[in-house]
Amino acid sequence: MPAYNAAAFVLDVLLSVIIVWLIYKSIRQQLEELLNKVIRIPEGTAFYMRAFVLVLLCIVLSKVVSGIHLKPEAQFMEYVWAVAGDISGVFEDLFATLLVYVGFVTLLVVVLKPKNDK
Repeated sequence: MPAYNAAAFVLDVLLSVIIVWLIYKSIRQQLEELLNKVIRIPEGTAFYMRAFVLVLLCIVLSKVVSGIHLKPEAQFMEYVWAVAGDISGVFEDLFATLLVYVGFVTLLVVVLKPKNDK
């Protein structure tokens, strides 16, 4: 069943990239607005947004790049559990990464203190 190993690897990668895309899509607009108000440099906003996506992609791909290597006599459900285990690790790493990124952006906001127009 080497084909199952390859299929599980492809499924791992696709699910991981889709998870990153959903996270990025859900917070992109608000994060971009916040960065625009805080740093007031469009190139800086673009840099932090790109860095955010690259970090997320590197984190998830590092978790699944090793692939799934089960014995040929492994049953289908073993592949399902292997993919689920990898995706669980992806969520754990993404949680830690997002926590650090939110801390970094919070520090940026506190240090640069955007002024209200009032």
